[in-house]
Amino acid sequence: MAKDYYEILGVSRNATQEEIKKAYRRLARKYHPDLNPGDKQAEEKFKEIQEAYEVLSDPKKRAQYDRFGRVGDFASSGASAGSGPGFEGFDFSDFGDFSFGDIFSEIFGTGAAHRTGRPERGEDLTYSITIPFEEAVKGNVIKIKISRLGKCPRCGGTGYESSSKPTVCPNCGGTGRITMQRGYLKFSSVCPVCHGTGHLPGEKCKQCNGEGRIKVFEEIKVRIPPGVKNGGRLRIPGKGNAGRRGGPPGDLYIIVNVLPHKFFVREGDDIYLTLPITYSEAALGASVEIPTIDGKAKVKIPPGTPSGKKLRLRNKGVPRPDGTRGDMYIEVKIVPPDTKDVKVRELLKNLTKYEHNPREGLYE
Repeated sequence: MAKDYYEILGVSRNATQEEIKKAYRRLARKYHPDLNPGDKQAEEKFKEIQEAYEVLSDPKKRAQYDRFGRVGDFASSGASAGSGPGFEGFDFSDFGDFSFGDIFSEIFGTGAAHRTGRPERGEDLTYSITIPFEEAVKGNVIKIKISRLGKCPRCGGTGYESSSKPTVCPNCGGTGRITMQRGYLKFSSVCPVCHGTGHLPGEKCKQCNGEGRIKVFEEIKVRIPPGVKNGGRLRIPGKGNAGRRGGPPGDLYIIVNVLPHKFFVREGDDIYLTLPITYSEAALGASVEIPTIDGKAKVKIPPGTPSGKKLRLRNKGVPRPDGTRGDMYIEVKIVPPDTKDVKVRELLKNLTKYEHNPREGLYE
């Protein structure tokens, strides 16, 4: 049976030439052998697409096909990948504004901004710091040394000697475009050296070798805000790598790692402290001195306080951005006395005469 070229391209029989061309472009990009290496089905499909387009894009061949259902021997012979009408030297520059440059950017080693030569923003940088617990809670200003790409002082970031004169680009010969063949694909792209201008501003800068940026070491101040969390990110604008071709610099992101504290544990904006007390302090009550993030403080232990009891100190926790603070929780832990001393054992034995059995009724 004769092939239905309209069905192969997915267009109606009264489709315009523009509609046929658009359908062909879309399918060619999808099934081209170079984009589907080793896929025999895609290769056969591409042959059919080529064959259909060769006929329907030619008004005379299309009229013959519409009348007789075939065009000479073409419909029966077919087209082969890499041979046949219209395939050899397949040029994607015929696709108008469409470019495979985004897909094959690694072939030219350039991205969209590099192809056009427009100013390009510098890369963001990440730097990790480790700070003490108290510093994370209270905040501080510290100094760090970083290495980044700064604007070349010799050429001012242009990449070229200011005293040199413009020259014809040796990569494209002044055309501003280069053509490359990759298997079946043949496509053109903006010259990555001159960025499409066809000429170079001059001789490459001797200090940065045309990069426009050089490695610099810089000491900067970092403000640690009160209450920063472990793993928090601080942004320092403009302290990333310098931009290319006059583009703005990137930013520096500081990742904060907080060291654990010997006594304090942070949960959200609250601080927890385990407080060891004696039998007598728990039974009779006491006023005990404790450490806080603000210094020493006194806390009252009510008489009869059991082990595990939590006492709360308001506004002694971590500062918040709105100016308020979390709380501090003191968890009481009763520590028994050392029973190696004979007198201590005797006192405890006497104490048992007055103790209430805390397990009474437990198994009833």
